[in-house]
Amino acid sequence: MPPLCVRAAVSSINDEARTVELVFSTGAAVDRMDWWTGKRYIEKLSMDPAHVRLDRLNAGGPLLDAHSSYSIQDQIGVVEQDSAKIVKKEARATVRFSRRDSVEEIWQDVRDGVIKSVSVGYRVYKFEETQGKDNAIPTRLATDWEPFEVSLVPMPADFGAGVRSADVVVNPCELIIRGDDQLDADRMRRFRLALARAS
Repeated sequence: MPPLCVRAAVSSINDEARTVELVFSTGAAVDRMDWWTGKRYIEKLSMDPAHVRLDRLNAGGPLLDAHSSYSIQDQIGVVEQDSAKIVKKEARATVRFSRRDSVEEIWQDVRDGVIKSVSVGYRVYKFEETQGKDNAIPTRLATDWEPFEVSLVPMPADFGAGVRSADVVVNPCELIIRGDDQLDADRMRRFRLALARAS
């Protein structure tokens, strides 16, 4: 699977520490396109703490400018160590902004409430798919996923947002199909072929 992202929102601000508490995911439903089959599905991120790999963020994951990671200048801050957690069905973290001059305008816009939207980049290692009834779009619940960066983004919350990166970096992802409907054999053949090519 390629890295994915969803958007959430900025919460409280600490001026002295240059930190912001934020929600980087609520697990809300997102309309996605399957890269391998070209078919749509509804994606949900499990908010069960056992299903989320937070070690990477908690080790000091990057706070990025709109998912850009082409230069160290794109990193505008850091996730505070051990601050990423799942609380009341929300994925939360505290981020600290750099004191570089180039980040000062962004920090000011966050303080002024001009920049409010947050997005998370993540990888999915396991989906559980429930087939839709009467040809409805299937739902995939990510029951093993890993956030690897948090970004400030210019657009308001948009749960229809797709993959942000132009570079497709894949990782193995297990897909477990749940439901009574007849599976599309050709779809599964193409999915297995794509996994074989990626490995």
